[in-house]
Amino acid sequence: MRIITSKTIPVKSEFPFIEKSNDGINYLWKLENPELVNGIFVDHDIFKDGFAKRVYKGGFDGVESRLKNTLSDMERKLGLRKGILKARIIRRKDGTYDEALSAEQYFQKVNKASKIQVLLHARAHDAYKVFTDEKGNQSIGLDYRQTIGGSSEFVIMPMKKAVAKFANAWRKANRKIGMKVVTWKRANGVRGCPVGFSGKNDEEPSK
Repeated sequence: MRIITSKTIPVKSEFPFIEKSNDGINYLWKLENPELVNGIFVDHDIFKDGFAKRVYKGGFDGVESRLKNTLSDMERKLGLRKGILKARIIRRKDGTYDEALSAEQYFQKVNKASKIQVLLHARAHDAYKVFTDEKGNQSIGLDYRQTIGGSSEFVIMPMKKAVAKFANAWRKANRKIGMKVVTWKRANGVRGCPVGFSGKNDEEPSK
């Protein structure tokens, strides 16, 4: 199975690039060397379940483009050498934006206990900073510009369970639950839930 790194050139999609598309993909990829992120992950499986536009500018495959972009972001913010992290795509399923996003959001909703976001924040360089309000009161908080993009989508779980949960998220009844989350996020301006056919909140992977 193809190994992806931050130096990988994504494959070209068999589909044409459409600016205002409604073709999305829900994907599941596995980090092959998670112990480089934190030693606690030795002998454990780390996955990211997310959403991608099917084709990005240049005709590149959406999932590989997103995966490469995330690995690059992780390496930069964790202080790792470029190209050292490796991953492979385990599952991908095409659908409309609403279909793919609702499955993704259901997966995130029911697997909160398995998320590793707090640990990723703790490992990211300069993710925390001191804030001072207008009254001079100080507090510690996250500088989201320094956190890993999509950090809330990473989970720790055995391969067999991750694959089963990915498939389960696509059941019609579960996508209905996930769609409620998508609708709320769109209404409240939360990033990560673009609207099909509009180009609204579509995010092209950075170079």
